[in-house]
Amino acid sequence: MVIRLSFVILIAIVLGYGYSVKAQESPCQDLIWADEFEADGAPDAQKWDYDLGGGGWGNNELQTYTNKRTNSWVKDGRLYLKALKTDGNWTSARLVTRGKGDWLYGRIEVRAKLPMGKGTWPAIWMLPTDWSYGGWPASGEIDIMEHVGYDPGVVHGTIHTEAYNHSIGTQKGASIDVKDAMANFHVYAIEWDEDLIRWYVDDVLYFSFNNEHRTYKEWPFDQRFHLLLNIAVGGNWGGAEGIDPGLTEALMEVDYVRVYGKQLPTPVIQGKAVLRPGDEATFSVGELSGAVYDWSWPDGVEPIQGEGTHEVKVRWGDHSGEVGVELRTSCNAVKASPVWVSVIHQPEGNQLEITPVDEANQLLWEALAGTGNTLNLTAEDDVLRGVFEVNAPSENPHVDYLFEGLMDLTAHAELAFDLQVDADNPPSNMRFDLVDVNGQVNAAGLFKLDVFESDGEFHSYLHVFEPGVDHSFLLDQIAQIRVYFNYGIFGKKGSGQFQLKNLRLQAANSTAAPEWKEQQAWKIYPNPANDWVIVDSEEDIQKIEVFSSAGVRVKTFQPASARSFQFQVNDFTAGVYLISLNQRFTKVLSVQ
Repeated sequence: MVIRLSFVILIAIVLGYGYSVKAQESPCQDLIWADEFEADGAPDAQKWDYDLGGGGWGNNELQTYTNKRTNSWVKDGRLYLKALKTDGNWTSARLVTRGKGDWLYGRIEVRAKLPMGKGTWPAIWMLPTDWSYGGWPASGEIDIMEHVGYDPGVVHGTIHTEAYNHSIGTQKGASIDVKDAMANFHVYAIEWDEDLIRWYVDDVLYFSFNNEHRTYKEWPFDQRFHLLLNIAVGGNWGGAEGIDPGLTEALMEVDYVRVYGKQLPTPVIQGKAVLRPGDEATFSVGELSGAVYDWSWPDGVEPIQGEGTHEVKVRWGDHSGEVGVELRTSCNAVKASPVWVSVIHQPEGNQLEITPVDEANQLLWEALAGTGNTLNLTAEDDVLRGVFEVNAPSENPHVDYLFEGLMDLTAHAELAFDLQVDADNPPSNMRFDLVDVNGQVNAAGLFKLDVFESDGEFHSYLHVFEPGVDHSFLLDQIAQIRVYFNYGIFGKKGSGQFQLKNLRLQAANSTAAPEWKEQQAWKIYPNPANDWVIVDSEEDIQKIEVFSSAGVRVKTFQPASARSFQFQVNDFTAGVYLISLNQRFTKVLSVQ
């Protein structure tokens, strides 16, 4: 459908089907896209969209395109497009597969019955999806079928390119007589490959257009195109001999649309990317007629239903891994890009230890120093040691500990560790992050250190991570621990070392340890406090540590196996502190 000041065409008029050539035997092709219009109501939104509006559409057409059911609908296995005149104004429908059905090469066929009436201009046609060579006509147009009401029973097939178009008198196409096109259904089709486009009506070949293998100006048909179905009213060509004044509606019926291809489209797997052990999950790809689907997944995943089909339901196991599928037909086979499914694990007990090496003594931490920096990681006696030289703090040097799968740390949100730094050359700053499945951290509650003990000894630190208030940080889907050093705009150049040990994630403020609270009660009082604090416990008190809200240990007490201990806080700065008992449990203390 283009601007037509006159219908100039290099034309091969076929007066009868008997004169034409039958479609040649095609290579093996698969049905890769179809709409059989099986569901009454609106056209399938997964396959069709609408072009809307008026303004002539570049051809002085009269209709305004809408998405109303008065202009397009599906009923009893057919799609109906209706041009309708109301109060002197025409409305109609223009359906497009753009973004939902885009193809490079293949056979595109539509079984349709055309509208009748002088002034009608129905079309089955294709436009470029990406407009790679520029606007019309440079990127091309393929008219599978056009019909003008003042010339009933004559069907046209044409192409438009920069070199071949009506505006310069070089348009190429042909016509064929289909005398009952308005009374009966016929199959309008093209077969399109790298070298040739052929036009058919009911498998009768009536026009071919060859690739001259010169430039895009002659052949822009090496890019994706999509399909359009519409009824125009009037316009430079459709209205060239006027519009029947008694015409108030025109109806086009479509029985089916089918697209065949020599190459199968790459399937895209849909399904959840995060699961827990035992979860039931459904994975699917687009359904292709006659295809067999060979699914794959990690060991321990149990199929429940749908094996061999485009949609499968499984019960997930204990391990993260890939879900894949190979689609096979009698002609072709194609594999989908696998999707990775991460499993969420919940730590057992009250504490999750983070060791520097695995059972095979392989380092579990990764050094990411960045360009211009160096970092050497080693581990000995469960101590992680990092020796660094930072020349580019803006590279944000850091080390990562990657969990196997994801960890739900909502009940283990307290990070505790012992840290030793080089007494003469400590890091300028450090930051400890929990990083979720989306790479997010809780920016409102960062655990930063910029002051370090300079005695060369190990010192204890502790921080409680909170879920993001806007749910942007997922504490129940943590992928890794990340430790920055000499980083960012406040980081400084320099060399030195740090050592980490006893790194653990544990229940915070005892809220994650109901068993402990019931069996081993302990308390601190008064709270708030301004002078003295007493700690009472039903088990022996071996160690009490006091941490600031920044996670820096400010006091350590080691009573002689007492079950009650008192210490002074009148020299504490007012604020919130964490009291750790025996390096396992904590409570919040407010000092006023």
